[in-house]
Amino acid sequence: MAIQKIAALALGALLISSACGATPSTTRTPDPIAGHYILRGGGGALDAVTALTSAFTAEHPGVAFEGLEDVGSDAAVKLAASGEADLGFISRDLRPAEVGMVNAVPIGRSGTALAVSATSAVRGLTKDQVVAIYTGAITDWSDVGGVSGKIRPLAREPGSAVRSQFESYFFKGMKPTYASGLVVVYDANATIDAIRSFKDAIGMLSMSAQAYDSKEIRLIAIDGVAATRGNVANGTYKLLRPLYFVYNPDPTKVRPGIKAFLEWVQSPAGQQVLAGL
Repeated sequence: MAIQKIAALALGALLISSACGATPSTTRTPDPIAGHYILRGGGGALDAVTALTSAFTAEHPGVAFEGLEDVGSDAAVKLAASGEADLGFISRDLRPAEVGMVNAVPIGRSGTALAVSATSAVRGLTKDQVVAIYTGAITDWSDVGGVSGKIRPLAREPGSAVRSQFESYFFKGMKPTYASGLVVVYDANATIDAIRSFKDAIGMLSMSAQAYDSKEIRLIAIDGVAATRGNVANGTYKLLRPLYFVYNPDPTKVRPGIKAFLEWVQSPAGQQVLAGL
């Protein structure tokens, strides 16, 4: 009897202890779209893409977007069409030959800027002065309000979204003709590096966070309009180009996470992120 009493008391104490220390078990339902997704695209769209993907992953921590770097708009279309990228992003309209290769979702617009060394005395140029510099009619900075010295014009590679926008605006209705001393560079990093190394240079590049934040360069005004985020947003700055996500037109080749992301981008939540850029 004494043993049974002791056993009963011990069992009662164990049950009370377990009840006091128990915590309800919580099982989190796995996110059905969790996974890694590869994005590739042009640098002009990178700021918008970074803002959108960051906001989306805050709501879906299991989603990871990889490859957010500037590979160019041409490559983005090809990679999205082939399936090597889950989603592409471009900073220009689709070309006629690309229509049907991918579907496109608009995500705003970006600007193309002219940049000089941060130490340059030149704060702005007119459209005619830019044309004269790039055609070789003006070769010295003193002719456009700068310190005397030979101008070194830089251009992005033929076919890039930056150069295409530059030519569309400055050579509208004319065949682009460049000075014999034109130096071709292949991305924004190379443009900024060249302007840092050669204080007499002028170059074209996307108006991205990279360009805005650089201490080595200055984005100059065109026809009195400053190259700022605000002037891009309100349309005052005229060197503008559209931004898009591009993806495979075959719905069976678009992963559920990408479908969910694109639906979110076009929802009020996604549009609010874009409005805040």
